[in-house]
Amino acid sequence: MKTEIYNLIILDESGSMSCVKRQTISGCNETLNTIRNAQKKFAETQDHYVSIYAFQSGGAQPSRYIIKNAPIDQVEDITKYQYAPDGCTPLYDAVGSTLSDLKVKTKNKEMAIGSVTIITDGMENSSEHYDRPQVARLISQLKEIGWSFNFIGANIDVQATASSLNIDNALEFRQDDEGTRSMFAREAESRMAYYERTNLAMEECASCAEPEERYSRLKKAAKGYFDKA
Repeated sequence: MKTEIYNLIILDESGSMSCVKRQTISGCNETLNTIRNAQKKFAETQDHYVSIYAFQSGGAQPSRYIIKNAPIDQVEDITKYQYAPDGCTPLYDAVGSTLSDLKVKTKNKEMAIGSVTIITDGMENSSEHYDRPQVARLISQLKEIGWSFNFIGANIDVQATASSLNIDNALEFRQDDEGTRSMFAREAESRMAYYERTNLAMEECASCAEPEERYSRLKKAAKGYFDKA
């Protein structure tokens, strides 16, 4: 059976991201290309799906999916008309709602895992439905079944914020042209390396009798996401 990898990008669309709007769109499209390349490389062992969720509040648009659970071969690059930074930062609502959606989507899929990347340039300041403990608890539950969680941030204490959400993999970036480009290049390299490790983990566990053994191997594959080889 193939591993179904649900790639979820939770993308800050608050007003402060406007200074790197062009670079963010370009970087997201670079990420989509990485996933397309992974689908080709691991065509016999992995199926890739993509969601991009842009979050803001009090701005021109509500938080929403730009792409939702689409097979990567059906996904087109995003455009400047789809991503319009404005408003405040409902980070907890964005993470809580999308993870809850994806948890339901994959509930009865034995070979499905989530690869979740959060990108933000500011602190939570406007959530109404989820709080930090709820989100942290949900992340911990999903990590236990082999999901990967990665936090990318600017202008905040990135390590502390990631840790408060029970996320081990964190990367800080400088919010300017070069810093944003470098961050997305690092993310793309890390993502492909993660797919390699996941593929190896699933090959090693092809005859695992218990799902717990598979979960253990997937958790190891998710560790050190941003570490350079």
